[in-house]
Amino acid sequence: MDFDNYSWMPVLCDIARTLNDENISYTVVGGASIALHGVSTPVNDIDIETNRLGAYRFQDIYSSYATQPIGLRQSESYRSYFGGYIIDGVKVEVMGDFFRMEGSDWVPTFTCTKTKIKLNGVPIVCSWLEEETLAYIRRGRMERAAQCLFHCDQSKLISLIRGDVHTNVI
Repeated sequence: MDFDNYSWMPVLCDIARTLNDENISYTVVGGASIALHGVSTPVNDIDIETNRLGAYRFQDIYSSYATQPIGLRQSESYRSYFGGYIIDGVKVEVMGDFFRMEGSDWVPTFTCTKTKIKLNGVPIVCSWLEEETLAYIRRGRMERAAQCLFHCDQSKLISLIRGDVHTNVI
């Protein structure tokens, strides 16, 4: 992997090892996820999706690093149990039970696909690169999607586009 900044990697390994050991359900998403899949991109933070219970358990473990304690946060468009952390200089954002407003209803917007990628021997649960790519397309982030496309498994991407494999992301 060719990254401008590697400081996030040991932090992610420590977090994943802890979450795995504590049996906390999680998925690494966003820039860190696509970097784990081999896309050369700067990683500005670590985004972790989990459920409400997982978000609060994360907070119990990492409370001394909290910059924004876990709490239900809601805007006009999104709602989740959100918390922010700085761990060894790396920004970490945790989202539990992530929803988006669609029409007049709250609908789940978390990733549905999971794979494990080892980083320095630590298995890290992350979303499929293809689901991340589709999310970038849906949000109009075409440059980021283009970075990912070369690395995508065509059959996985097509199965997501066709709806053969379900996804909640937008």
